Amino acid sequence: MKRVYRTESIRRAERAAKEHLSEDELIERAAAKLCEVAECVPFKRAVILAGGGNNGSDALSLAHLLYDRAYEVAVYAVGDKRNGFVCRRIAALEARGVDVVCPATADEVDINSEDLVVDGLLGIGCNREITGIMRDIVAKINDSRAYVIAVDVPSGLDSDTGRAHGIAVKANETVTFIGLKRGLYLADGKNYAGRVTLCDIGVDAGEADLYIAEDGDVEMPARQPVSNKGTYGSVKIIAGSPTMMGASLLAHESAQAALRGGAGYAVLCVPRSLAAVYQARVKEEMLMFMPDDGGRMLYDGSALGEVMKKASAIVIGPGMGKNPDLIKMISYLAANFEGALVIDGDGLNALSADLSAVDGHKCRLVLTPHVAEFARLIRDDGSAPDTDRVISLARRLDAVVAMKNATTVISDGERTFVNITGTPAMAKAGSGDVLSGLTAALAANFPPLRAAVTACYFFGRAGERAAADRGEWSVLASDIILKM
Repeated sequence: MKRVYRTESIRRAERAAKEHLSEDELIERAAAKLCEVAECVPFKRAVILAGGGNNGSDALSLAHLLYDRAYEVAVYAVGDKRNGFVCRRIAALEARGVDVVCPATADEVDINSEDLVVDGLLGIGCNREITGIMRDIVAKINDSRAYVIAVDVPSGLDSDTGRAHGIAVKANETVTFIGLKRGLYLADGKNYAGRVTLCDIGVDAGEADLYIAEDGDVEMPARQPVSNKGTYGSVKIIAGSPTMMGASLLAHESAQAALRGGAGYAVLCVPRSLAAVYQARVKEEMLMFMPDDGGRMLYDGSALGEVMKKASAIVIGPGMGKNPDLIKMISYLAANFEGALVIDGDGLNALSADLSAVDGHKCRLVLTPHVAEFARLIRDDGSAPDTDRVISLARRLDAVVAMKNATTVISDGERTFVNITGTPAMAKAGSGDVLSGLTAALAANFPPLRAAVTACYFFGRAGERAAADRGEWSVLASDIILKM
C-alpha cells in the first residue's frame, strides 16, 4: 500500500529530520533527485522558476547541477521575499556566471515548446489564491507546450484538499519528497499533478492514515473446487420506475456486474407493471416483481421480506426516481436485513433528506455516492478535504462510504483508502450501476470495507482495459463489465 500524508505530517517529519540533517543537506538531496528525473526528459533548455521559499531553493540547486552538466539553463527568481537559502543559491549561481533574472512581469519569462520548465514557485504552504506576476507566470506555463516538472506540489494546488487556489500549474510530472501529499490525488489534484514520482531524501514520514491500493494489494481468492452457486451468495437489486425507464434498465448492468463479480445469483427486483420491459432484456439474472402503482414501487413490508430471503447483499436505488416510499423501504431494510445493504443512485438522494432513517441499522451498510450525491448527503460547503468529509459521514452512519470521483475515497470511519485506478472513459451513464453491483457481489463474500476497496480497484482496472480497446470516448458500461 502506498502511504499518503497530510501537510502537517510532512512538516512534522521535516522538523524531526533537522535534528540530524541540515536544511542545506535536505535541499541538495532534493535537487539531486530532481536532476535524475530531469535528465530523463529530452529538452534543449531548462527554465528554472524559483520562488522565495524552500521550493525555490530546490529549483535553484537543480539549476546549479544542470549547469555543471553543461545544460543550457535560464533561471528566474520570482517575487521580492526570499529566505536565506534562496539568496545564497542565487549568489552561487551568479558567481558561476549564470544570469539570474528577477522578472517584473511575466513577459520577461521566456518559455519555448522544447524547454523543460521546473516549477519551484510555491510549495506545500500555498493556502490562498495566486495573484499578480505569480498568477501570470503560472498562466504562461499552462499555455506553453513545454514539459513541466513541479517541485513537490504544483504551484497553486492545495496540498491537503487537491483544490486549485484560483489557478495552478498543470504539470506533466510532479517530483515530491518525504511522502505523497493528499492534494496530488484528491479533488482536482490529478488534473494538475500529472505523473507523480516520490523520491527518498532520507526523511521518514512515519505512519499515514490514508492508503492507496496497488497491484498485489488487492486480490481475489481462488474459488473452492467443491462449491456451487449458493456458496458465493445471492445479490438482489431493487430498481426501476416508469419515469426513468432508461436508468432503470441500467439496473441490468448492476445485476450483470454482480454476476461478473462472483455472486452465485443476481435477482432484479422491479415494479410488477414493468415486467415486460425487463423480461425482454435479462438473461443470466433472475427477476422478482414488486408491488407498484403505475410503475412506482410501493413500500410493502412483506414484499421486502421476500427480497431479504436468501439474499446475501441487496442494492437499492438505481433508476427509482423521486419516490416518497423509497426512504421507507431503505429504513425497513436497514433495520431488518442482516446482510450487506448497498445504497446507490436515487436511494442516496432519498437518504439525503433523512439520514436518521438508517440509525441503529442491523445490516452492513455501504454507500456509493458520486460527488454530487455526496454533497447532498453531507450538506456542507465542501471546504474540508474529501477524505475528512467521507470519514465523518462513515462515522455518522456506521457505514462504509465510497465517494466516487477520479480518485475514489473509501472509508469505514476508521481506515481510509483512495483508489486511483480508472479512466475518464468511465464517466458514462451506467458505470455507477456496474460498481454498485460489483460491490454487492463482493460484500456478499467479504467484510464491507474490503469489498468496497476491492470493487473500486477492479472496476477501475476493467475501465482501463475497456478504454484501451474502445478509446476514451466510446466506452459503455457493458464494455466495463466484459473486462471484469
